[in-house]
Amino acid sequence: MIDEKTIKTAESVLAKGDRVELIPVKDGVKVVRVRREEVKKDV
Repeated sequence: MIDEKTIKTAESVLAKGDRVELIPVKDGVKVVRVRREEVKKDV
């Protein structure tokens, strides 16, 4: 079950342009921010 506080937390991360993973745990849902950055090639 996702509570209102968890939803607002995920929405605030999404509003900044980052990705979010919602991971079920025994006492609710854990919100994890996922950031992807381009790795520049050394040429």
